[in-house]
Amino acid sequence: MKKMTHKHLFLLASLAGFSGTTLAQSEKMPLDDACWNVSFEEPFDKLSLWSEANPEGIWRTQYIWSRETIINDEQQFYIDPQQHGVSPFSIDDGILSITASVTPRALRGVVEGQPYVSGVLTTEKNFSQQYGRFEVRAQLPAGQGLWSAFWLLPSFDQWPEGVAVLPEIDVMENLGHQPNTYHTTLHTNETGELTSFPFDHTMKSDLTKDFHLYSVVWTPESVNWYLDGQWKASSPTPGDYTRPVHFLLNLAVGGTWPGSPDATTEFPASFNIDYVRAWTHNDSCSS
Repeated sequence: MKKMTHKHLFLLASLAGFSGTTLAQSEKMPLDDACWNVSFEEPFDKLSLWSEANPEGIWRTQYIWSRETIINDEQQFYIDPQQHGVSPFSIDDGILSITASVTPRALRGVVEGQPYVSGVLTTEKNFSQQYGRFEVRAQLPAGQGLWSAFWLLPSFDQWPEGVAVLPEIDVMENLGHQPNTYHTTLHTNETGELTSFPFDHTMKSDLTKDFHLYSVVWTPESVNWYLDGQWKASSPTPGDYTRPVHFLLNLAVGGTWPGSPDATTEFPASFNIDYVRAWTHNDSCSS
């Protein structure tokens, strides 16, 4: 979700001593489920929300920082159904919808003046994993100013002292006015300053019309992204990618990257999610 300075991929390659020609051919092959063991699966038959009263709940409805901290000049406030009495989350036949809408009158006094409300879900409290395969099957929302994302952050009990930003893997980001394009990015502090390495993927199909499977495979050596099981991009793993990571799913509105909604944007707008999975590699497979 960070949108900072984008530098060219060859800079990361030189820092890591990596050459694109050394990318293992096996990494470019389609994903083979037989080589993986499911370590986490959320089919969204129901939504288990974490709270202090329910510490076994899977999903937290805010980032590790405070709910009131708005990033990227976004225009939404992420609400919690238990705290605010209004839910941005719904489940229908095993499909979770994270829905952004115009701020209801009843919430205008508690959402920091934000014109929209939406939702974020993270497994920060109850699931994280170091290395493996992480994926979501989702249908993206269409519309100017909508910004859906599935991403990974390292897990901490609290924000680490002296750290301004965390390393991050963006498995999928989409701007709703570009329904044929999605973005994958690495963010690293390896050199002492935040550096971002983006890959843009333009498809023939409209990603807002159907469900697609967005995956990343993270190993000590490399990060590889896949769409519907097919390899799309690769990067060496930065040196500061050393901690287990947790899932984040959110639907942002507005901000410095997508821009504001306009008269063509239809609300409510939903980011629809079929399932989320994590896998560990099966050591019996060579790839």
